[in-house]
Amino acid sequence: MTDSDHATDITAPFDRVEHAAAGADLPDDPDEIVAAIFDPVRRGELYPLYHRLREVAPVHHSSHPMMPGGWLVSRLDDCLDIYRNPRAVSDPRTAEHFNHGGAGGAFYQMLRQMMLFLDSERHARVRRIVVSAFTPRALASVAPLTQSYADQLLDAVADRGEMEMVSEFAYQLPIRVIAHLLGVPDDGMAVVERFAYDFARGSEPSPEVNERTRRADAAAVGFGEYFAELIEHRRSRPGDDVLSALVAAEDDEGHLTREQVVATAVLLMQAGHETTTDMLGNSLVALFRHPDQLEQLRRRPELTKSAVAELLRFDPTHQLNNRLQLDDVRIDDITIPAGDQAVVMIGAANHDPAHFDAPDELRLDREIRQHVAFGFGAYYCVGATLARTELQVALRTLVDRLPDLRPAADTFQW
Repeated sequence: MTDSDHATDITAPFDRVEHAAAGADLPDDPDEIVAAIFDPVRRGELYPLYHRLREVAPVHHSSHPMMPGGWLVSRLDDCLDIYRNPRAVSDPRTAEHFNHGGAGGAFYQMLRQMMLFLDSERHARVRRIVVSAFTPRALASVAPLTQSYADQLLDAVADRGEMEMVSEFAYQLPIRVIAHLLGVPDDGMAVVERFAYDFARGSEPSPEVNERTRRADAAAVGFGEYFAELIEHRRSRPGDDVLSALVAAEDDEGHLTREQVVATAVLLMQAGHETTTDMLGNSLVALFRHPDQLEQLRRRPELTKSAVAELLRFDPTHQLNNRLQLDDVRIDDITIPAGDQAVVMIGAANHDPAHFDAPDELRLDREIRQHVAFGFGAYYCVGATLARTELQVALRTLVDRLPDLRPAADTFQW
């Protein structure tokens, strides 16, 4: 799940800094804790709940309808062990949590074609081809391209003296960058933006079909049709872009099928902007809540790289990873049986006090040996370098160009 998947009309004050002390108001029953974690009204209160779950049930067998039968794992060491285990895999069965209402809709069917949900052998093959498509030349263009778009977006609002940060900057910046890298033409941006938001909302598991899941299904169909047409165009008229490289790429088994290229293009389009958008929003909320750290970032440009690492640890946009266990796995005195899914709780792992001193404090100069905001191991996010670069450029541009940057109100909406 991502932060925006929990978006509701819930307001929170900027001056509230959350601490992880397990207070008397938090439940002791792990099922109650899990219910609160999946309740969108509690969004923004996840970290105290994670701490309490780690204390009372660091490995918990969930009966919640949002994650039925999953084993929720919340300690960093246990999460890393799962990520390292070659017999803990992503697989089409791990996409079942996104089979909204069991209806087998278009969103679910497209996810099953994406490399994130392929069996290990097919995942490794598609991953090699995707990595090869992000050529050194393409990656080298990310920083100047991001800088150019960031400046354009701020230029457009400079005379107003205010902006709606998410819709006018945090959303527009990464979607323009990934669209450019993929080779989406300017006249295709309206199409991409029309489907991107609704498709992303589908990544929130739902035990039933509802308006949100129907819109996600429609977006999957629209995305598929758009990229299928663009791919056919690239076959006859290739360009200097990632989509053309995917179409042309082959290995010992030949080219990717059209369905594989379509699913990969949608994955790169969505993963290449949605989580970065959310991460920019989360970062600004964190910095506004910690004005001393915001001022430190302003004064010390050399902290930008470590600041992004700390912000990713502090409030990552992606909160859960599923891994299908092909063998029995034992953690302490609990056995996760073969065929069940382990659910890596990324936000909880990133706040594990066994690894991070005062984990609920934002420290931009923190030395971080390991966090799992991008996952770990065989399924480590292929776009991690892209996201880190965009975040570094975006935050640096905001604090340098807008030295008086501050929220327009004393609350924000999750």
